[in-house]
Amino acid sequence: MDRVINAVAQVAKNRGEPCYLVGGSIRDILLNRDLMIQDLDFVTKEDPGDFAESLLETLQGKLIPMDKEKRLYRIRLEEGLILDFTQIEGDGIESDLEKRDFTISAMAYPLEAPWPMEKEYIIDPFGGQRDIEKRRIRHIREEAFQEDPLRLIRAPRFMCQLRFNMGEETIEAIRKHSHLLKNVAGERITHELFLILREDKTYHFLTFMDKKLNILNKIFPEIEDMRDIGECKYHVVDSWTHSVYTVKVAESVIYAQGYFEDHIRQAYEEHAKELISGTHRRIDLIKLGALFHDIGKPSAKKVDPTGRTRFRGHEITGAELVKEYAERLKWSKKESALLYKYVAQHMTPLVLYKKNDVSGRALYQFFSAAGKETLDLLLIALADIVSTRKLLDPHEEMGMFKIHVEYIANNYITRYKPIEDITGIITGQEIMETVNLPESTFVGEVLEDLKKAMFYGHISSHKEGALKYLKKNYPVKEQQGHWKKEKQ
Repeated sequence: MDRVINAVAQVAKNRGEPCYLVGGSIRDILLNRDLMIQDLDFVTKEDPGDFAESLLETLQGKLIPMDKEKRLYRIRLEEGLILDFTQIEGDGIESDLEKRDFTISAMAYPLEAPWPMEKEYIIDPFGGQRDIEKRRIRHIREEAFQEDPLRLIRAPRFMCQLRFNMGEETIEAIRKHSHLLKNVAGERITHELFLILREDKTYHFLTFMDKKLNILNKIFPEIEDMRDIGECKYHVVDSWTHSVYTVKVAESVIYAQGYFEDHIRQAYEEHAKELISGTHRRIDLIKLGALFHDIGKPSAKKVDPTGRTRFRGHEITGAELVKEYAERLKWSKKESALLYKYVAQHMTPLVLYKKNDVSGRALYQFFSAAGKETLDLLLIALADIVSTRKLLDPHEEMGMFKIHVEYIANNYITRYKPIEDITGIITGQEIMETVNLPESTFVGEVLEDLKKAMFYGHISSHKEGALKYLKKNYPVKEQQGHWKKEKQ
């Protein structure tokens, strides 16, 4: 970063015009978060596009005109660092800073000053350094939320990332303008939301966004209906309170040392950090799954003849709602499919527990339906049950259900996962050649048959065992134009 700053400063000197580093990078340097800086924002007195072109004579990168009308230009350096250049708004740098959102982001550093940065040269008209010392998020102008309502969710995102508090005046201003969040493009909300999901203790900030800022229901309107239902034989709180608590339990489990047996914990850690879409990780989606697992209860609520409230089918109605969220907030197709599966199948582990059925057949059916989301569903189900029972009885021992989940997880990791993609053991082409099978949909049936035989322990999970099984059980027989497995 120092090399880049010095290069920008040299261009400013050569051009004889002032240039300032502004925004979050100054805040992050003051917080000793230098290594987390991925982009640098600069403002120039003259044409920022011309300034950026001059810089490319020194640095290797690509110039991208982001918004010619607003005079915003970006350089993406070969090493990945992003440099944004805009022109100073107003009469000078202080006027420009006044148009920003929060004090901790409304500071500037003149590049004619010494570098590395020295505090006495920081231009800080709104007390950003003081707020950093007090670890406080404070807005500059109330109009900032009207100019760009995305700032309503950026404020708690900063809280979450920096572990700051929020000033009461800022809380009140966000509550006052919370309705404006409905006008923000879905993909912009998603960007901020997933930055919050990336941090631990997400449940705390979801609660803050809901109870203090009154903005979460502007993103997910069904929250209001969830507040009115859910209390029944098994729940002492409403569905929304239970759902946020489920996120808390899921986070406490996934981030805990020693909760699961080591090989299960290691499997979860590796599984949870998988990138699903862009920078969105599997654990981020699991948190959303925990939050939305009961989102369908309001539409599924029924009172039976005995007067008992039931929510049969809530997992399906909830899954359909999640699909709508995904479309509105521009989540990827893969993210939408994962969340649909989380909500639609979150009851399965509990059903198996109630039936006391962890037979090979029951587990195989679950693993086949859940696929790579098996561990995700087990975690969401565990968090769901623990949050339900702990609110009923804080001292209740949840060991039996935990053992149930661990048993299923262990079977998935050791028995099913190695054969989940059986084409790594034997390919469809090899099957066709072995049993003289013409290319057809039957190949999939044979692969499934082999997978079951391996899972149940009838054959080893190696190519040799698969070939032997095929030759014994699949002599070719043409019958009325159809290929069939020979009955043994």
